[in-house]
Amino acid sequence: MRKYMLLLAAVFLIYVSSLSLEKSDYAVSGNQYKDPVLFIHGFKGTGRSFNTMIARFEERGWGERALTMNVTRTGKLLVREEPFSAELPAFIHVIFENNRSSFDATSTALAAVMQVLRNEYGVERVKIVSHSMGGIVSVKFLQELYDPDLHPVTDQLVTIGSPFNGVSGSRWFTQNHGPAVYDLMPGSPALARIAANHNRFPDGTNVLNIAGTGDQVTPLQSALSLKALVPEDQYRVDVLYDKTIHHSGLHETPIVDEKIGAFFGYK
Repeated sequence: MRKYMLLLAAVFLIYVSSLSLEKSDYAVSGNQYKDPVLFIHGFKGTGRSFNTMIARFEERGWGERALTMNVTRTGKLLVREEPFSAELPAFIHVIFENNRSSFDATSTALAAVMQVLRNEYGVERVKIVSHSMGGIVSVKFLQELYDPDLHPVTDQLVTIGSPFNGVSGSRWFTQNHGPAVYDLMPGSPALARIAANHNRFPDGTNVLNIAGTGDQVTPLQSALSLKALVPEDQYRVDVLYDKTIHHSGLHETPIVDEKIGAFFGYK
């Protein structure tokens, strides 16, 4: 395990050193990002994955899109800075172009994004909203790669339909490809490693685990297995007992918006 952690650290340093940053023309002086929220998509996610949720949050007056951070396949970080109100929570949309990559690679990319947020934008604390595999890589980042000297503190994490015990259905595995497919198999070494690191979750990061009985990709028990990875006093769960809300629809329903808004203390 020690050799594995040293290898991860080396890979992370190489990744960060190779990451090149390009920003748009909207200059932001100092830390003007109030209560920033990162949106992390799942397997095969794109820039469209959280667009509608972010738009709904904006309509409710819960915040404004401030940054879109796109990690390209070549390791370049393209950042679009939007004009926004510094009085409202800042929404940060994170997009991984290599959206079928392994848990290791994606969590390392997330760590690099977090380091840029800390170093380039002065962000010290964040909240995360994640869907499906995005929840897994967020937890993996917090378990294995989070460094308080390099990254913002994650105060709150929302996982939506995240399969911590793997996805269901042989058809899903025949229809999809990429390293993440192997990681998402029930009993995979990647999932076993996350389970083995159950005692490495940071103190003070409160979690809301949202799952649904209509999720045809993430079995309810797979989503609820997150409970074993988070200290009891930091964990909350909310199950949607609605068979009409499927996996890809979980983050497209206002019911989920309301649950996240209550968890974050939005009015």
